[in-house]
Amino acid sequence: NEDREKLRKDPLVRLLLPNPPGKYNFVIVSAMGVITEGKSGVELIDALKRLKEQRGVETVRSDTGTARSIEYNALKIIEAIENVKKPYGLLGYSQGCANALMAESLLLSGSPKQKAHLSNANGGLVCRQLMFSAANGSMHGPAGVMKAQRLIVMCEEFFKYQQGYFSRAFASFVLEQLNNFMDSAAFQKGMGGVQSFLPDGCRAFWREAQHLPHIPTCTMRGVLEDHTLPESLEMISHLLTKQSGSSLHDSQVHVYDAVGYPVYCLNRNGRILKKCAVGDGAIQRTHHWSPLSDEVEFVQTKRDLQEGSFECAKDRHVFP
Repeated sequence: NEDREKLRKDPLVRLLLPNPPGKYNFVIVSAMGVITEGKSGVELIDALKRLKEQRGVETVRSDTGTARSIEYNALKIIEAIENVKKPYGLLGYSQGCANALMAESLLLSGSPKQKAHLSNANGGLVCRQLMFSAANGSMHGPAGVMKAQRLIVMCEEFFKYQQGYFSRAFASFVLEQLNNFMDSAAFQKGMGGVQSFLPDGCRAFWREAQHLPHIPTCTMRGVLEDHTLPESLEMISHLLTKQSGSSLHDSQVHVYDAVGYPVYCLNRNGRILKKCAVGDGAIQRTHHWSPLSDEVEFVQTKRDLQEGSFECAKDRHVFP
């Protein structure tokens, strides 16, 4: 009660305008992260269910794929948009933010029929919500490339030494298997999905992108702390801190990158998106996997359960 009384006496509380009660004529078109089950995904399922019950807001999940290219996932988001008959907003999570922005860009630069999905008689696109956006890439990308190059050199030195101990037929067999693996559809699709984390992939995306100038963009960013760090993210979190020299991240992306506009590519479209940004969003005490619950049960440890690392507030991701 004392805390409530202090909040009531705070003059800034008067500026907190409550959302009017009632049902909204609105649909969420969601695009989840690099690892997702698409239409069958359960990210934020309970929060979205409460949102429908309290506000009447429906959610259409895009059938995006795991580790697929931005273009492929953007086409899946467009398929979901084509079935929406109400005003809608794009909800992106991690790499899904880049996918959603690419879908909007493809529609805006497409045929008149495609453009109609952005501003149709039923309302069209009215807002964007980007959670822990990886649209500006991640330090894991370029760092991973450097490690891969070193690994290739180490493997080459190792196999050269082994040539004297194995037959030519066996060496040819190993090389053939490696070539078959790298030529496989799964490997090529995976490499397409990795492009969005690399500087070259981000630069190509932002250089060609087009977006509407009147759509407000909200962002959600997070910074890890010891008591909010899941045990399964410890290594990757410390790795990102060591690689970048900054601990202001959620284990995947830094707060200065997780915004709704390009940071490293300056052009007219970037200035348009920066004006669309409704602030850069308050930084939350949370981690990159905070929208997940059922999907991460198999990696939860006793410490995670005791500290409630994955039991953070879910409604803040989607509620008005």
